[in-house]
Amino acid sequence: MTAPQDNPALHLPLPLVLASSSRYRAQMLAEAGIASSIDPPQVDERSFDELFDMMLPAEFAMLLASKKAESVASRHSAALVLAGDQVGVLVVDGVAMQLHKQPVVDAAVDQLMAMSGSTHELVNALVVMNTSTGQVEQGIDVQRVSMRPFSRLEAQGYVEEFKPFDCAGSYRLEDQDLMAAGSEFVIDVQGEDPSGVLGLPIPLLRRMLAAMTQE
Repeated sequence: MTAPQDNPALHLPLPLVLASSSRYRAQMLAEAGIASSIDPPQVDERSFDELFDMMLPAEFAMLLASKKAESVASRHSAALVLAGDQVGVLVVDGVAMQLHKQPVVDAAVDQLMAMSGSTHELVNALVVMNTSTGQVEQGIDVQRVSMRPFSRLEAQGYVEEFKPFDCAGSYRLEDQDLMAAGSEFVIDVQGEDPSGVLGLPIPLLRRMLAAMTQE
């Protein structure tokens, strides 16, 4: 997971509620020293898929993050509600394709093969909502991830061993450390911080929370 953040502790004015069922985001907050509770939103992300082609990836990600925040905010009268969404985008023949969580081996392998030897973007949108005042902070983080060319046999072996069925793009950056040297798929990541690849850009979140405390 992420390395510990060398930042002073934030003194938040209200309890932080994570609007997510993602065990990765919860663990990242804990590792960053940001105390939170969890309240999963009631939002069907796939019901918005038809809007992807009508919006920029950052707009689409922010729409989903905002819907999640709104879903949870109504249940907390005095809290900072944090919601996030990560949209994976791969451009194929000039057309942007959204990367999804693929729940079965063949579909996950097919998606990985579309990404072989190419670069895709992971667009993160974060929303922090103060349910007492109505104040809202929003932020966008973009990660560019490049993969080496790999074979279908390699992709199949990876999916069967690591089972990345709960990850958009059908891979996890943290799996790199467990793969044999030279067999890793990801060869370059460009972005502010690796936590953005995992779906919760910690430096961006710290700036947003700091802005909340200054109001």
